[in-house]
Formats: sequence, structure tokens, C-alpha cells
Amino acid sequence: MSGLLLTNLLATWAMVGVIWTVQIVHYPLMAFTGPDHSAAYQQRHIRQISLLVVPLMSVEAIAAGAVFIFQPGMLSMAGVLLLMGIWGVTGAMSVPAHDRLQFGYRREPFQLLMRSNFLRTALWTARGVVVVAMVVMA
Repeated sequence: MSGLLLTNLLATWAMVGVIWTVQIVHYPLMAFTGPDHSAAYQQRHIRQISLLVVPLMSVEAIAAGAVFIFQPGMLSMAGVLLLMGIWGVTGAMSVPAHDRLQFGYRREPFQLLMRSNFLRTALWTARGVVVVAMVVMA
């Protein structure tokens, strides 16, 4: 297995683990922060999770793009398309929901955040399967 495929695999599966943790633990707990703490919780969550996900997502994107360029094929294309879907949902749904929740818990943006993260969780899980298939077929 090439270093590029290994980097792609590790970054993707690290994000699969993070996104499932966020889906099952972090986001559901937001509903229980209460009006006195919800804004601070949200702001701190964004600040701290960004320290983890920004580098991982960046490495994943670079690795996915490099795999697509240097090892083109249907699986690498599927991996890039799934990643584009993840980034699209993040930018169009998750980030705006987080922005609205920074001023305190409100049901509508919270529900949007949960729906968008369910989509991201599904997409990242599918991407993880695709990346494993790329490694197996290499």
C-alpha cells in the first residue's frame, strides 16, 4: 500500500470516528446545556473541535485529491464525490446551524444541525468503505 493510500485511509477513518462521536455524543448533549450555558457550550465546541477536524479534513482532502490524480479510477472518483458532498453539507447546512446556535440554543437550528450531521455521518461512513475498498484493491 502506498503512503498516499495509507494517509487517505487514516485521515478518512479518523474523521469517521470523529463524526460518529459528534453524532452520538456531542450534538445530542447540546439539547441539555440549558439557556445559561448553551451559547458558551456551542462556542467552545466549535473552537475545540476545530483544532481536531480542520487538520484532519485538510489532510483528507489533499490525500483524496492526490489519490484521484495519481491513481484515477471509479473508487477514487467516488471518494472525491463523497468528500465533495461532505464539504457541501458542512458549508450549506452545518456551519450556518452552528453560527445560529452560538447565540443560544434554539430548536430549529439544532434540528438542522442534527439532520446535516446525520447526512455527513452517512457520507463519511460510505467514504470510509470506499477507501477500504481502494486499499484492498491496490
